[in-house]
Amino acid sequence: MRLLFVLLIGTLAASDIFQTGMSIGPGLSIKNAILYPLALGLMFRMALTGRYRMKLPIVNLAFIVWTVYAVLTWIACFAIIKYPGYEPLPSFIELKSVLIDSALFFFTFFYGTEGEPDFLLMGKTLALAIGLANFLTLADLAGLVHLGITVGQSGVEADRVFGVFGHANDTGALIVCLLPLCVAVAVSSKGALKALWFIGALASLAVLILTISRSAYVGFTLGYAWAVWLCRRYLPTSRIVSWSLVGATCIVVAGGVAAMLIPSMTEVLMDRVFNQSMSASLSVASSGRTTIWLGALSTMMAHPLTLLTGFGWRVYQTMFVLVTHNYYLDQWFGLGLIGVICFLTILYQSVTTARAALATASPAARPYLMAFIFGILGLSICLFFDNLDKPWSYVWVYVGFSLRFAADVTEEARKSAVAAPAVPRPAYSPNLSRRPAGRRVVGGVRR
Repeated sequence: MRLLFVLLIGTLAASDIFQTGMSIGPGLSIKNAILYPLALGLMFRMALTGRYRMKLPIVNLAFIVWTVYAVLTWIACFAIIKYPGYEPLPSFIELKSVLIDSALFFFTFFYGTEGEPDFLLMGKTLALAIGLANFLTLADLAGLVHLGITVGQSGVEADRVFGVFGHANDTGALIVCLLPLCVAVAVSSKGALKALWFIGALASLAVLILTISRSAYVGFTLGYAWAVWLCRRYLPTSRIVSWSLVGATCIVVAGGVAAMLIPSMTEVLMDRVFNQSMSASLSVASSGRTTIWLGALSTMMAHPLTLLTGFGWRVYQTMFVLVTHNYYLDQWFGLGLIGVICFLTILYQSVTTARAALATASPAARPYLMAFIFGILGLSICLFFDNLDKPWSYVWVYVGFSLRFAADVTEEARKSAVAAPAVPRPAYSPNLSRRPAGRRVVGGVRR
């Protein structure tokens, strides 16, 4: 079955690299044709073998509640409330593609991958897909291949590279999430393969710079710093300093490559990161995000019940033109506190479970788990300033197999701790002299 998982990841990457989508109908694609039979086969195998046992129930429950509530709000939107301009079929197709398929990706990889070999294989496969996709992006910009990579032409998108994963912000956020994995695979490899893996990581870093996505830059900086703090027990100060120097060097090298491919990139980068970010106007500094956020919040405040329930799945698009540029606000506006709490629960459990597994994971798997913590925290910061579209499939694949391995490691450690026999305390220590009862010696005089 592991070969089917590898095929599914490869199909995801191929559809994005070649910009085909591999669609076979509305809401259907080649990746669905692999995912759905794989999920069904997994369920049949569990039913026939009786090996099913729920792991991390709170994560399972969060995903189920999140998905079911989204479906219920979709039904309410077109059958009961009947919002003007709300189109049921396109909304359902989006619901299936964005949330239902995401849940299937997560559960399939969560329950379908078992043991450290599967975990390492999935990690290397995903790192290969991302590294190759970003390397080909640079090759396209250099004119060596022709994949149709989009480069912004005007306005706020001018000279920004979109990559193969959608908008520049989407591509940047996905790279922030998976760049630590690429580095972990490179560090764990040997010989000539190590150089190839590092090339993939450098290519990803160069594309990240070329997206000129400030949300991705903030996620890279704050998210990784947060991860360093949480993993400080396993990261000596000397290693943090050395890796910081190596990272700074790689940023300079990748920045040089990016500047050669898009000469005007430096000017746009300086304008967006320094001039625009330091503007006295908060709206200008945030590229209008604060204005968008205030508009969404004002609409919710005008209907106080929606602060709890939300307006419903994808109702936001019928009220506003610009996206929220904040995934948490997007969930709150559409699915209320239920959607936000479910998503935050999954993120929190992912980080805490992986962190707990670091203590007992094998030396080969520990860098991958640490990379997972770095990636999830970096992504969680990016999502405060961005919405994702295409990258969700990769994210939930990554969360699925990584969280399964972390759960297995912590469960084994817990069983070992319970099964370990208690060491009886000796009645006395032979190293301590015992004196007869009733005699007390002070100095050399008996009293």
